[in-house]
Amino acid sequence: MSKKGKDNKKKNISKKMTLAIRIVKSKKSGCYTFDNKMISDEKIKIFFRKK
Repeated sequence: MSKKGKDNKKKNISKKMTLAIRIVKSKKSGCYTFDNKMISDEKIKIFFRKK
């Protein structure tokens, strides 16, 4: 069997990740910045909670 066949099986096991982006206002300068992370579906609600 070729190496490509083995690599495809490993990719199917990986978790589904989502790129989450939120806009955050800086307290010091007052400018808006982007906060982006690769997170799993379970942590999306925690990421978007207001602080």
